[in-house]
Amino acid sequence: MSIYVLRSDNLVKIGFTDDLRARVQAIVAAVPVPVEFVGHMPGGREVEAHLHGVFAQSLFAREWFVETPAMRSLFETILIPNLPEVATQKQRKRTAQTEAQAELSTRVRDAAEQRWPRLSKAERVEALAADLGWNRGRAKDLYYADPRVSLRDFERAELDVWFARRLEYAIAPELREEEGEKEQDQ
Repeated sequence: MSIYVLRSDNLVKIGFTDDLRARVQAIVAAVPVPVEFVGHMPGGREVEAHLHGVFAQSLFAREWFVETPAMRSLFETILIPNLPEVATQKQRKRTAQTEAQAELSTRVRDAAEQRWPRLSKAERVEALAADLGWNRGRAKDLYYADPRVSLRDFERAELDVWFARRLEYAIAPELREEEGEKEQDQ
């Protein structure tokens, strides 16, 4: 919920809306004279009613007031001067991917700590890289959740397999012993 202020010549409109961008665009499109966005602030109907009461002496019509120097000063002090940025679909998708990757990194770190409890973090990264067949840098980026890194689909598939093996070992420890024997034979 937002309180918004619009200016047209020497008049200002003090209003309330749930959808700031849509409301401002609707008013600008409907009013036959130029309208300038002054700013917005968080608030509901009670804040709007309070501001209407404070400036009641300057009421022109409904939510429109004749602007005074006191109003202008107050607006400059309390209002956020720009409309909030609209997240594009691409930005929302990227944010979701970043959050999912951070969660995945946490799962990998936890699994690595369980798998190699006696190793240092650097040694765990080395062991993780060897276990996944990745280079050390890529494993380190994953382990430490580097936000600049985006996993490829095949890397996610490799991690799914890696997690599945960890789960199998937890359910049936003899599988780990069999794999260890195979590695020793080679």
